[in-house]
Amino acid sequence: MIYRLRATIPSSKVFVREYEIPAKISLFDFNKFIINDLCFSSDQIVVYRALDEKGAISAVYGLFDLGYGSMDKVTFEQLAQKGQNVLQFCYDMHNNSCIVITILSEEPEDPRSHYPQTVLEKGHNPDQFSAKYEDPQVYIPRASGSSPVVDDDDEEDEKDDDNAFSEFEDGLDSGSDD
Repeated sequence: MIYRLRATIPSSKVFVREYEIPAKISLFDFNKFIINDLCFSSDQIVVYRALDEKGAISAVYGLFDLGYGSMDKVTFEQLAQKGQNVLQFCYDMHNNSCIVITILSEEPEDPRSHYPQTVLEKGHNPDQFSAKYEDPQVYIPRASGSSPVVDDDDEEDEKDDDNAFSEFEDGLDSGSDD
């Protein structure tokens, strides 16, 4: 059995990742996969906080047993059986930076696929050590055509640049001592 997961960042409207993972994969093995997928440093302490239906923390899983089991002993199948279908992957404890991982569905295993795998990717990877995730600039096309929206200040600056040398067009330099 395969679980389809969705990873989101609460402060971002752009960042989304969807993964397909085996039900028997441990949090530790998933952690190695997601750290590699997001290009994070592997030597940082991380925890997974399981949330209940009300959004309250019901368990915390780390490299060491924090009272609920260690990451290498807990599988996604066990999490689903406990009703812990939403996890917070806390990758920066100092800034409380988290990615929310939600189990979306169970699917049959495709024998031609290799798991775990990334099946959807939107937005750039978060900076592991940044205080917050910033979405990339989005350019909105104009209604009349497909050219990007240009800031009006830039157009005025270009006009000023064009007029900067207009006094020199006749070849006379008003500031010369000739």
